[in-house]
Amino acid sequence: MKNMLKNIYSRLRILSPFVYYLIQYKRAAIKLGRTGGSVQYKRIFEEFIESCESKSCLQIGVKDNVGKKYGPNWVSVDKFDMRDFIDYHYDIHDLPFENESFDAVVCISILEHVPYPLKAISELKRVLKPGGKIWVQLPWLYPYHEAPKDYWRASPDGLRIWMEDFKEISCGIDLWDKTYFSIATYFYGEK
Repeated sequence: MKNMLKNIYSRLRILSPFVYYLIQYKRAAIKLGRTGGSVQYKRIFEEFIESCESKSCLQIGVKDNVGKKYGPNWVSVDKFDMRDFIDYHYDIHDLPFENESFDAVVCISILEHVPYPLKAISELKRVLKPGGKIWVQLPWLYPYHEAPKDYWRASPDGLRIWMEDFKEISCGIDLWDKTYFSIATYFYGEK
């Protein structure tokens, strides 16, 4: 029976790559879901944002689906976004803030667009106070999107390498609702 299932699975990979990869995504999501997943991701992120009330916080980029800063205590930076609530149009590689200026930093869906993500992460670390919290997130299963360029994707393991100078609180994936597709990877840490 086991050999018959292996044989069917092997043929399926050849005859229907789409179905084969759906099965692979399901297996990976179930495995990663034990330590991550959409429900855990949302809960952890909401708790992080709530913990930032009345602190000095830096928001690198503002997602369209959020459409605003996380609160009045947040300073927003985006080099290319010209919406009214963006405070500064600085380059993430060279932020003109003093060392240890912020209690928290959020950088969502930005690092895939910067040519030198490790340099950008170094800048985020520099402006973060000791004991400050950081949230970095990148798309995973998302089409190529130039805005102005699209350079990177990083798995949770890759993010851990990029963020190795921070103490990890949580690192994982965000699943697309009611699917097995991991749409983003995130790292939540402390300086």
